[in-house]
Order: sequence, then structure tokens, then C-alpha cells
Amino acid sequence: MREASDYLAVKKYPFFEGYVERFSRTSIDNDIPAMLSFFYIQGQIAAPFIRIPWDASHLDPRVHVFWIQPSRTGKSVAWEFVGDVLKDCGLQQDMYTSGSDAGLIGGVTNETVVDENGKKEQVAVQTEGMLAGQKALNFDEGSIILNPGKHSQETVLYLQSACNPIGSNSNILVKHLSGRRIETESLVSLWITTYPPAGVKEYVLTKGIFQRVLLYWSDWDMDRRMGVSMKRMERAFTKTPKQKLSYDEIIDYFTGLQKRLRDRVLNLTEISFAEWDGMSREEQEDSVQSVMHEMFAADDSFYVATYDLVEDLYSLLDGLNFAIGNVVASFIPAMENYSVILATHIAMMDESWVITGEHLDMAKEIIYDLFKNLILWLEGEVEVGAKQNEKANHAKNWNTAYNLIAPVELDKKGEGWRKKAAVIKQYCITEQVTRGTAFSRFSKWGAHLFDAAKDGATVYIRLKEVTA
Repeated sequence: MREASDYLAVKKYPFFEGYVERFSRTSIDNDIPAMLSFFYIQGQIAAPFIRIPWDASHLDPRVHVFWIQPSRTGKSVAWEFVGDVLKDCGLQQDMYTSGSDAGLIGGVTNETVVDENGKKEQVAVQTEGMLAGQKALNFDEGSIILNPGKHSQETVLYLQSACNPIGSNSNILVKHLSGRRIETESLVSLWITTYPPAGVKEYVLTKGIFQRVLLYWSDWDMDRRMGVSMKRMERAFTKTPKQKLSYDEIIDYFTGLQKRLRDRVLNLTEISFAEWDGMSREEQEDSVQSVMHEMFAADDSFYVATYDLVEDLYSLLDGLNFAIGNVVASFIPAMENYSVILATHIAMMDESWVITGEHLDMAKEIIYDLFKNLILWLEGEVEVGAKQNEKANHAKNWNTAYNLIAPVELDKKGEGWRKKAAVIKQYCITEQVTRGTAFSRFSKWGAHLFDAAKDGATVYIRLKEVTA
């Protein structure tokens, strides 16, 4: 993926750029998670106030993030910054490492109470779980939900339900326990991080949780690790230099947004702050949904941009083999949803109640790259740890594509050369993969098989065992 500073939304909004810069002082070289964490916090702030109407249903503004990256690359320390911002914005946050169903959705405990006559009796009291209510929840080691087993499977199902739109029946978590029915409404935003455990590709392709989150993966080679180490060591015994945005300005932005959203809901519903504060959650939800069509509106340019969005997302499926293409296609509705959600976020950043094509285009730029990044990873993950026979198979595939291209003679370099671009294109056709994946595989499996030469701006390759 490109760097966060290259995205239009980061360029346009100085406070967004300043937030990413601040995050990156804590978690080095993780600017894409920095960008996602901004939307994560903003989504949790907006959760009580915004419902995004979608015909007969609706979405909510929460952004759930699943970040897959090798160990010791800044995932855990990133939460120190995110957690501090959440806390200073007055938002509840918690961390999940392990636990029971009761820990997630609540349970029942027996308490001893004394009545007015001094008689003691046992009373069943329902306790809240971590998924109850509004909070930011950090799964610092998300691999625990990827391990096969009855408990992890149930955990994933609860997390899936927690991600469903607030105010919908599918967002209510239900557990039957000792003749009691426990119901929990969740307004939780999930921030899940993990190293890439073995077999993670299969989980991503088969578990519904991954179609409800923004999934970002990143590989760290030794050069990248060493570069980050150099930056870290340079900062020893130093003060943080002046940033474009102070920490207090970050908090002011989020708390100001919270007030702006609340005030708009109160104005549209003609409810006073005191009345709102005294309402039950169900009454607040009814009020928010009653004005969700007035809260934000979309102009004509938004609907024009939706066609470009759909075409661009489906273009990423071109060249995929049927097996993986059919599964990856199932992620597209989530990408469409998140494009609209982020467009709403960007309208909030614009202090606008009208969502435009420009807002959707800026959102699409981010979602498109995340989806492309996901596809490249799913296509390439199967090659990690390949054995010798697999390496030989890759060499055979590159030989096949190479031999299907007509050879040419290069001046002073001899015969038997093929245009590299033509070989790559042929490989895409024979192996049914995307162009990005073909280039990635060439770098990993094919480049060492060939000599390379240039004729003007055109790159040619020739098998090393072929002589002039």
C-alpha cells in the first residue's frame, strides 16, 4: 500500500495528517494503522448518534479493525496512544486477552441480600460482559480467536454479532443459561491485532468476522525492521519534536465532534439535553433512527461516484482463479459498506451534513487499497514456507509462460530474449492471477531464473541457461 500521506483525505485535512504523525511517534512505520485508528476512534464517538439509512435497513458509523503483522513491529504499543486518546475523550475502553462467554456477554451471579426484616436471601443478579454497551475493545492477541476449538468458535460468533448494525435485531447477543435468557446490546468497536499464525488464510476465507472488519496485513522484512530500529535508537534521550498538531488539539477535535453530532440529533428530534440524558438506551435509539434520513443526505455526485466504486472493486477480481475469486467476491459488500461509512466519516471531518462524490472518492481510495492488499495476501499466503518441490513448480510455471512468448534478438546481447511485460502478462493468463500477484511472484520465485537487459525503456529477460 501507499503511505498514508499520499491519500487525498490525509492531504486535505490537516488535523487528520497531524493525528497520523502523532500516532507514528509511538508506533513507528505503521502509518496505515494510524489512519485506520483515526476512523476507529471517530466511529466510536459517533456510534450513539448516527445511523446510515440503506433502503429498509441501516448501518452505523463504527469501524472495526483487524491488523495482522509479525511480532514486535509496533502493534501493541499502538494501543497506548489509541487508548489514551479514547480515555481523554471520555470513552470507555477495555482489553480482552482470554475469558469465558460470561466474560464477553454477561452472566448471572448469586448475591446475598438482607430484607427489611433482617432476613438473608440469595438473589440472582445479571452481570454485564465486555461486549455490552459502548466501548472500544482491544484484542491485543487476536490469534486466540483463530485457534480451532469450541470456545474460540463461539467467541467469533459473538464478535460477528457485535459488529452487526446498532439498533438492529442482529446486534443483540443472546445466551441461554440455567433457564435464563441473557440479552446484551453491543455498541463496541473492535481493534484486533495478531501475528500471522499458521493457517490464517483459511480462517480469513471462511470466518464471517473478516467480512465485518477492515483487515490490514503487512509483512516486515529485515530491512524494514532495521530501518525502524535505527529510528528508535535515534530517539533515545531526546524530546519529542514539535508536531503539526498538539495532543490537546486532537482531543479537542474529537470532543468537539461529539458535541456537534449530539446537538444535531437533539435539534432534529427537538429533545433537550436533560431529556436525552434521562432516556433509556432503547428510547435514544428510537430517536436516532427517527431522524437518520435528516442527519446526513447524499447529493447527486455521490450516486455517480458509487458506479465508479463498484466497477473499481470488481476490477480487482479480474484474473483471479474461480476458487479464490468466488470467495474474495463475498468481501465486496463489506467493502461497499465501509466505503459509505468512511465517506460519512469524511463528511464529518468536513463539518458537512451532505455526503458528496468527493467524500466517497476519498473513502474509495483507502478501501480500494485495503481490498487490493487483502487479495494480494490471500493469493500469496499459500506460498509461505514452500518446500523444494513447490519451488520447482514455480520455476516450471515461469518457464511455461516464458516459452509461450516469441523470442527476439537484442543488439550486442544475442538471441533468446523476451519482453518481461509480455511474460508477466502470459503468466497472469496461464496461472489465473492478478498482475500485482504475478509481479510479486516474479520477484520471489522467477527473477533468479533470468538474466535481464534493457533496450531503451523496455526490459527483456532470458533464461540463464540459454546462451546466445
